[in-house]
Amino acid sequence: MKTAEYYLNHSKELCDATTFRMLRWFRQMTVVPPANNEETRQRITRLINEMRKIYATSNVTRDETVYKLSDLSDILAKSRDNDELLWAWGAWHNTTGRQVKKPYEELVSKMNEAAKDNGYTDIGLYWKYADYDRSDIESEMEKLYKQTLPLYEQLHAYVRRKLADRYKNVDRTGFIPAHLLGNMWAQDWEMIDDILLPYPISSSNYNVTQALISQGFTPERMFRLAEQFFVSLGLEPMTPDFWNKSMFVRPTDNRPVECHASAYDFASPTDFRIKMCTEVTSEDLETIHHEMGHVEYFMQYRHQQFVFRTGANAAFHEAIGDTISLSVRTDTHLAAIGLIPPSLPRLTPKQLHEQKMNSLMRTALLKIAFLPFGYAMDKWRFKVFRGEITPADYTSSWWNMREYYGGITAPIPRSSDDFDLGAKYHIPANVPYSRYFFSFVGQFQFHAALCKEAGHKGPLYTCDIYRSTKAGNKLRSLLSLGSSRPSEEVLHTLTGQRRFKADSMLEYFKPLYEWLKKENDGHKVGWKREGHRP
Repeated sequence: MKTAEYYLNHSKELCDATTFRMLRWFRQMTVVPPANNEETRQRITRLINEMRKIYATSNVTRDETVYKLSDLSDILAKSRDNDELLWAWGAWHNTTGRQVKKPYEELVSKMNEAAKDNGYTDIGLYWKYADYDRSDIESEMEKLYKQTLPLYEQLHAYVRRKLADRYKNVDRTGFIPAHLLGNMWAQDWEMIDDILLPYPISSSNYNVTQALISQGFTPERMFRLAEQFFVSLGLEPMTPDFWNKSMFVRPTDNRPVECHASAYDFASPTDFRIKMCTEVTSEDLETIHHEMGHVEYFMQYRHQQFVFRTGANAAFHEAIGDTISLSVRTDTHLAAIGLIPPSLPRLTPKQLHEQKMNSLMRTALLKIAFLPFGYAMDKWRFKVFRGEITPADYTSSWWNMREYYGGITAPIPRSSDDFDLGAKYHIPANVPYSRYFFSFVGQFQFHAALCKEAGHKGPLYTCDIYRSTKAGNKLRSLLSLGSSRPSEEVLHTLTGQRRFKADSMLEYFKPLYEWLKKENDGHKVGWKREGHRP
């Protein structure tokens, strides 16, 4: 590390541009830079391991029944009973978050010490350079948040009204309680689409999860189906090591495992793996495509020098699999792989409109609902790292941000003893989160560029790049570069643009946006922000 710093400081005399990039990546290739003090380095590792263990092993007992996170998440997704939802939400946040709070406080201090040892004011600034090679990330996030806010506000107003029709504790002009949105962290709302879809599900004529089950899909078969998509683009199939060493389902021997879906590059030509406790659902099918997108990226840049074997910036890796998922969600693709009947052309114009609105709403509940949450996560952490938020205010400041930026509120009273963000995987695991915010916007840029290359005609939301080797070749041109070139240059290779922009996302959802504005006419849109800014 010190050698790399020396050469960086003397780069003009000693290094060409590629070597300079290599040294910079080497200096910034870890989530936490090495502290000068050996005890501090070891303590950081122990604290992260301690918090990850808490997260992976936490459970709740009620009436002699033990509930894991997956069980509690299942309640939030499927129950429509307010009291049951409140219990599940509170049980996980109270049990897990409170245990994580003390070690997280210490971790922040130790990481800041390490960052200062390496010439950064705090660990947040280090993350910005390590992930993006720039310091202006917060202003970039704010621009994208503001660009997409009108669409989010329309979606929020519609969802709030639908929930108020069902639950008496929802204020028709205010914040939405977090426990009602079908997800433990209220970061996506797709699991309550039975309440929120504009038109009866029967008019859409399919249920992908039921199709997977009725056709006898297993988790491995779902992975094989995802592999088929990448191969159809002319990209590589998964390796034998992948199939032999990945974990596709929860182990049957009851040993505790961290089930958060993840992909791993073991820095060899063939050893790439995914760890996931897969269920046979449409949601997990999309997650498989996302994680396999990581693996395809690993394989395409494996020829690069080790320090360049990563995404062009942190958001690229997250965006690739989700770009593929935008094709996988289309009716065209689902019909092509036999998961819905190939009969949509026989629908009446009214049925086609209803099917289109339902499809766009499902995607918006996943993609648009996420944006304020994704924005707030690292905005909160950056403030914590700078000392602007103290431990006593961890939870109050978090919910202040959730209310201000997303119109979402805690469903039960919270105190300074709580640490609700500690109940979200990426906090105890110490994984930066701005990459997900940028990737949710960037994936629509990628999708638009690949659809253009594939020769797609028609609305962007109908595009499926399946079997387009032209799109695959274009995608390979991005993936194979790894981080060997500046991210702006790599983005330009695919999209012709040098920064993430929300234009393609807004184009994709334009029909839904226009529908929502009409649907919300005469109703409150937005929520009170006066005197509330974080």
